[in-house]
Amino acid sequence: MLSKALLSFLLLTVTSVQAIWPIPETISTGDTTLWIGDILFVTYNGDKVRWFFFASRNCSLDQTTNTNLNLADPLDQELCVSRVVTTILDDNFVPWKLYPRLELEKTEPNLWKPKTYVSKLEIIQTGKDTAKTFKPLAGDVDESYNLTVSTDGKAKITAVSSTGVLRGLETFSQLFFKHSEGPIYTTLAPVKISDCPEYDHRGILVDVSRNYLPVENLYRTIDAMSWNKMNRLHIHATDSQSWPLEIPALPELHQKGAYARGLTYSPATVTAIQTYAIQRGVEVIFEIDTPGHFGIAALSHPEIMTGWGAAPWSTYCAEPPCGQLRLNEPKVDPFLDKLMGDLMPRLAPYTAYFHTGGDEVNFNEYILDPTVGTNDSAVVVPLLQKFFDKHHARVRKAGLVPMVWEEIPASYNVSVGEDVVVQSWLGDAAIKSLTAQGHKVISSNYNFWYLDCGRGQWLNFPEGEPIEEYWPFNDWCGPTKSWRLVYSYDPRAGLTDEEAELVLGGEVAAWAETIDEVNLDSILWPRSSAAGEVLWSGRLDAAGENRTQLDAAPRLAEFRERMLARGVRADPVQMVFCTQGMNATECLSGSSIGLPLAVLDFMSIKSVLIIIGVVFALWNIYISIDENTRLRRLGVRGTQVKSSVPFGLDIIKSQVTATMKHKNYEQFLNMMSSAPDYTAESRVLGQRIVMTADPENIKAVLATQFSDFGKGEQFHKKWSEFLGDSIFATDGHLWHASRQLLRPQFSRERISDLHCFESHLETFFKAIVNGGVLDGDRQEVDIEAGNGKPFDISELLFRYTLDVATDFLLGMDVQSLTTPREPFADAFNEVQRVQNIRARAGPLDAFVPLKSFRNGLKVVNELCNVYIDRTLRLSPEELATKTKSDQGYTFLHELASFTRDRKVLRDQLVAVLLAGRDTTASTLSWAFYELGRHPEVVRKMRQEIMDQVGLDRTPTYADLKSMKYLQNVINETLRLYPAVPFNVRTALKDTTLPRGGGPDGTLPLPVLKDTSIGYSTLVMQRRADLYPPISEKSPDPQVFNPERWFTWQPKPWQYIPFNGGPRICIGQQFALTEMAYVLTRIFQRFERVESFMYEIDGGRPKMKAEIVIQPGDGVKVALWEAKK
Repeated sequence: MLSKALLSFLLLTVTSVQAIWPIPETISTGDTTLWIGDILFVTYNGDKVRWFFFASRNCSLDQTTNTNLNLADPLDQELCVSRVVTTILDDNFVPWKLYPRLELEKTEPNLWKPKTYVSKLEIIQTGKDTAKTFKPLAGDVDESYNLTVSTDGKAKITAVSSTGVLRGLETFSQLFFKHSEGPIYTTLAPVKISDCPEYDHRGILVDVSRNYLPVENLYRTIDAMSWNKMNRLHIHATDSQSWPLEIPALPELHQKGAYARGLTYSPATVTAIQTYAIQRGVEVIFEIDTPGHFGIAALSHPEIMTGWGAAPWSTYCAEPPCGQLRLNEPKVDPFLDKLMGDLMPRLAPYTAYFHTGGDEVNFNEYILDPTVGTNDSAVVVPLLQKFFDKHHARVRKAGLVPMVWEEIPASYNVSVGEDVVVQSWLGDAAIKSLTAQGHKVISSNYNFWYLDCGRGQWLNFPEGEPIEEYWPFNDWCGPTKSWRLVYSYDPRAGLTDEEAELVLGGEVAAWAETIDEVNLDSILWPRSSAAGEVLWSGRLDAAGENRTQLDAAPRLAEFRERMLARGVRADPVQMVFCTQGMNATECLSGSSIGLPLAVLDFMSIKSVLIIIGVVFALWNIYISIDENTRLRRLGVRGTQVKSSVPFGLDIIKSQVTATMKHKNYEQFLNMMSSAPDYTAESRVLGQRIVMTADPENIKAVLATQFSDFGKGEQFHKKWSEFLGDSIFATDGHLWHASRQLLRPQFSRERISDLHCFESHLETFFKAIVNGGVLDGDRQEVDIEAGNGKPFDISELLFRYTLDVATDFLLGMDVQSLTTPREPFADAFNEVQRVQNIRARAGPLDAFVPLKSFRNGLKVVNELCNVYIDRTLRLSPEELATKTKSDQGYTFLHELASFTRDRKVLRDQLVAVLLAGRDTTASTLSWAFYELGRHPEVVRKMRQEIMDQVGLDRTPTYADLKSMKYLQNVINETLRLYPAVPFNVRTALKDTTLPRGGGPDGTLPLPVLKDTSIGYSTLVMQRRADLYPPISEKSPDPQVFNPERWFTWQPKPWQYIPFNGGPRICIGQQFALTEMAYVLTRIFQRFERVESFMYEIDGGRPKMKAEIVIQPGDGVKVALWEAKK
């Protein structure tokens, strides 16, 4: 109790009592109370300023035709001061949420004591404004100010520019609160503040094209920006969805492109928005994205567009509808000349920048462009260069500086001028690369500052496979960017001093797929406020330390109340309990206690060892108590796997032994023996591990609580030698980037092209007749002699799928079916075997011998290097030509077009080879294991094949999907032998699983951060209790019986052979298609399968579960060719 109280006291001392947002550079305050009323004498450089109360915040007097704020003009002085005084006196709030419970009346100033009023506000502007003051480039305007308020009621603001005066007035307004009885006061006098911004560009991006925003919403956003001392409003004005911007020279654009009549911004409105912003110290930057995100113009100007309405849209654009400007069409230049000639003169008086877009240009659309006709980057990039050279010249002609998205210089290698400002949404490494090349950069790092993220998908999904794949319909960039995450971002982190100077600032972004006028305020605020403080005050304080949430939370909670009082419906920062008393420690996550240790120079070794032992024991006791306390807060612990040896070493031994003897299934069942709902926990070397085969828990881990669980850093570390930073070993944006890169390779169009499967089957058939691998591709075989010859079909299937995978993914195969001594397959198997043992050894993985692992990995890497070398020997131009046709287009070519980093290429290559070979080969092996034991299934399946496609015709994709019994055979095989039988996730935060807690396992099971969750689809899919009682129509779930699928359908999440949720296998359709195709072609040719496995395993299959599950003794069968 004492330590907790001490901790709270220490943390309380770092909690700010000066509730100004954003925090000034230096501030000192006192505890004297001052009052303020409507008798306030204001001067500006010695001249008296008349002020008045506004009738509303957006008073028409405030939207004058005056183009710029001019505080030398008495009218502008009156408007500016009147706005601030009205805010203080009429738009203030009673801060009851900031005082201890029921303590407001006791704590706020006594109304009946003598009062001292703020009687005078003296404003001094020491410099003269120029045109640059109101349309500045970064660094053109001095926004610094000084503010003092004396105990006798004299306030003074000194600034170099009128913009600095605005910033000082905003800070002045935040000193005051409303008394519960009505008057306005501050308790902070005397006040002394000196302040200036850390970054010159402090912005918000709003998207008015995907959803229209009424101008009142833009005004309100500008107001809130000025309160947060933010100074750039980036308006993404047009996109493929709509064109709300009126261009008098081209009226057909909005007449045909707006969502509805009236949902447009007229020239007068555009001017009013810019003027309104300037009067509040905000500069508006308009963006018309080009040449992509321009599709809507096809409704009025189809002659300059390509790809409008192209399908499937995912091939041609980032989101529907598609459409890009043609790159080699002579009519485009006159169109853009007219567009920019109309718009630029209307923007130039108010801004120094114009954003030309440039993001997500999809080269595939230029296959559809009649003036280009290819996606070859060797053709497209020079045309892009020419396009942006001309387009930026139009911007410069108007006296403005162009801005672009980072793809233009970083992804498309288009050169831009030294004046161009590059906006980066990838952040971190991308910013370092851009600044290292000398580019000026604005950061909008999507991992921190995309405010639309984490709110779920806006796409609709039809029932069936899409539902399973995308459940629970997370968007691409989750999680939600909370204000704490926004506040944690440092745009200059990891940069040299020279590189950091080129980071001009940043913008938070609110892309409007699911944002409109109803929820705009709650999306932007107070999260934009968090970014506002980072950009104004800097991520680091004066001591060079990160600014703490403990300081920020109470101030932001107060500032949120101010925004509410001023008419912005900002979301709450915390519940009121956390803010009362302005004590951030009330809602502190966990606690830590530091124990300083004295260094004793004259202590004996024995004494040191005793002390170390005692400290170690005490530390473990503390950890145990802390863990148990945290677990009890979350729920009730579940069934424990008992260990008879200290530190659970017997559990590790049993798991490793089971792996080596291919008894993982039996071992998992044994650990579940006392668990009432197939969920149990164990402790190994002090680490808690949860194991489950419960469908609700697996669903939570993979889908409904997806953000709570991931691969985790420890998994990545253990698997990095093998899988590197590939899709199977990463989380977050690395995983998402890999998935987005791989997904096009498994599109419906590419999967339904069955040539790749067919081209290797004849060799496969010859190997079957030969009874094993061929000795070269020209070896002759006697077809008749192959009938009834026993052979291991599993080995041939793994070789066949390896050849198909390398051909499909790389454009060339390794010819393993015709190479008897093929080292890659053996090496790949050995690497997986040892990797599996390492994974099951837990904390003892350092003791696993790695010689064979490293030797095998060397073979794997050498094969990868063969393909990587062949690809990298191509110049970028030659590499681009490989994408001209679908047949020549491979995964490695696409990957190499984005990076020439050998490690990235190697990691992704190993991952797709692992999935492409092992998943399909293992399932087909098990299919033949069971078909050899069930001749009646072979007869029924072959009859269906003969009825559907005959004995000679090659099946189509539609044929394969229509053969229900064939699909049942595959489904039944995957039910009994799911490709990846055991898997693991790590808790990324303290959370719970739906079941497994309590003596009967029905309560939520608490799971602490970094806890490993091992789950088994193999065990779950064989659980008898998840099936109907055994009967004639409901066969034993342990028995292979494809007929069950005619009358039985598994409940959701009780059959997931390819996992589920966002990480569902993106290659599952490829694998299922390959399985169906191979079975069809084999049984068009062969009519009978005989198994020889009973003599080997006695009918009890040995399930070799390393990464995938495969028959541990192979699959020895004989085939008989059908008589013609």
